[in-house]
Amino acid sequence: MGQVWEAQDESLSRRVAVKVISLLAGDGRQKAEARARFLREAQITAGLQHPNIVTVYDLGETGTGEDRVPFLVMELVRGEGLDALLRRGAVTRPDAARWGAQICDALSEAHAAGVMHRDIKPSNILISPSGTVKVLDFGVARAVGPQATAARLTQTGFIVGTPAYMAPEQARGHPEPSSDLYALGCLLFELMTGRLPFSAPDTAGCLAAHLTQDPPAPSSLAPGVPPAWDDIVLTLLRKEPGERYSDAAGLAQALRGLDHTYVSTVPEPRNPRPAHADGPFAISWTGKEPLSAYATSRERRWIVGLGVPGAVSLAGLLVSLAMSPDALSQDDASGWALGAQVLLVVVSLVLLPLLWLLIYFPLSHDRSAWSVQVGPLGIRTTNGLDRREYKWSEIKTLAIEEVVGNKVRCAAGLHVKFRKGAEPSAHRPAGWPYRFGDQARVRNGRVPICVFGPMTDRQWALLTETLARYGQGRWEDEAWPCRAGPMT
Repeated sequence: MGQVWEAQDESLSRRVAVKVISLLAGDGRQKAEARARFLREAQITAGLQHPNIVTVYDLGETGTGEDRVPFLVMELVRGEGLDALLRRGAVTRPDAARWGAQICDALSEAHAAGVMHRDIKPSNILISPSGTVKVLDFGVARAVGPQATAARLTQTGFIVGTPAYMAPEQARGHPEPSSDLYALGCLLFELMTGRLPFSAPDTAGCLAAHLTQDPPAPSSLAPGVPPAWDDIVLTLLRKEPGERYSDAAGLAQALRGLDHTYVSTVPEPRNPRPAHADGPFAISWTGKEPLSAYATSRERRWIVGLGVPGAVSLAGLLVSLAMSPDALSQDDASGWALGAQVLLVVVSLVLLPLLWLLIYFPLSHDRSAWSVQVGPLGIRTTNGLDRREYKWSEIKTLAIEEVVGNKVRCAAGLHVKFRKGAEPSAHRPAGWPYRFGDQARVRNGRVPICVFGPMTDRQWALLTETLARYGQGRWEDEAWPCRAGPMT
């Protein structure tokens, strides 16, 4: 799009960056209109004053005739482009969450002023040595759009932005503030996995993928990505703008809340600081937590109760066989009786292990990771590859109480009473420890949708506060305060 030079502002004795938009250089009516449009856009964006937005100090044109070219005088930022950091693969999840939240802060400020970026991508993000994000080129993409290179053209006309990060509605020529959040979702996907959510050999194929294909979950490409990250990124990459985060401020809170998505093993002080949350809440569990940490079970008594009598019977048969070794050769009734005992021993050796498997397998623990996220659109749960969404419009009431089955009781879980016609098909709640053989019960019309694993006091406070804020009076008082059982 242009060149950036470091210069000295002699009137104020400070170092500045001068960006020359060489793409708009030249003579003729079309170029003159493009430069005028660029200068109008630059005047609007120059009014944005925020720590995460590069400040525009001045603007103008230089040269004459075919040499006329617009320029911007901007704050000089010492740092490295996010695209360069990505090429080195030097991005951690904590950095991605922190930088993503700061990009959201910048977008929130711009959107409040009626300014969309339209071209969020790694090369427009600078990271200072202190870790502060600076977002570049607000409004520049729109200003130079009709003069864009072939990489930004469709067959039917002009679009504004970079296809690899472009929201479906922006590709159709109708961008809105949520389009910037979609682009940020693509950027976060890239930070998590090292690749973009969609790949295609050309621009048309890339735009078609954004319009029609569902993105993969980041965890399917990069093992170790927590479910909470999957939820945030996939929400941002929804095709419909109304199904994404409602604004950049809410997304910023969700990203800052990602430091709560681990299970703490450090005891908290007896009187912890009160928790406070202003945005969505997400928490996940690995599935490797011991069942005794959040539930009680009677499964061992069942197995032992079956195994002990079987072992005693088998031992008696073997002893009787050992005491009469010559009976097998007798051609009389006692020989036939002992032969029957031998046959019973053999059958027992085969059937008892099979019977044990039939009993034990349904009771074996499901070790899948699971998570729950509460946000402005509703509640989302994951259990391994299973993902469920419950919109607030479908939920009549909420309750936190025990999740109870025939053989296990989980100390606490989230129950939902759905509005008529919105009841989900039968399924086990996220975090329920058994795949088969035992089902969580529906209690008083409330369907359990998620088991709560080990949680700290702060995590518990954040969860209940977020449910109260977004649930807007949907909880049932008699069940809401429950926190019985072994929670850490």
